[in-house]
Amino acid sequence: MTGESQKALAARANVTENVLKLLENPDRKQPDPENLKRVKVALEAKGIVFLPASEAVGDGVRFASAVATRDTTEFFRYARALLDLSIDEMAELSGVGRISIGRIERNKLTRTPEDAVKKIRQVIFDKGVAILPEEPEVGGGVRFRTPELVETKKRRLAER
Repeated sequence: MTGESQKALAARANVTENVLKLLENPDRKQPDPENLKRVKVALEAKGIVFLPASEAVGDGVRFASAVATRDTTEFFRYARALLDLSIDEMAELSGVGRISIGRIERNKLTRTPEDAVKKIRQVIFDKGVAILPEEPEVGGGVRFRTPELVETKKRRLAER
């Protein structure tokens, strides 16, 4: 979400790139809490806010400040990451080509295909993630719609 490379984030978090890659790997064993804390602090320093689950909604992440020019399609990639879906899996589920998904996520199209955006947004919603809009006081983000969805994801990852 910070727009920086893994190498830059790892350096700022004072961890190796391999440690960062392992933290991102859903098949990993329980990560080292100290490394997680370092990465969290590094992300927070770049304006990322971690949203804890409540009785009504699940975990999430958002930007600390709003940017009027930020398009909600930029959050599709973050939603895929939250759901642990590759771009190929999203293409299969949505019926939208992987190249189109990539361009939509990076906002690299002169005219966004609204039909494709609706299909991707529907998959994200059906899988249980809400895209949080930009607000006057805080930036947009993504989060699980219900706390149960977090547990479902954890079980799915444990079954791998």
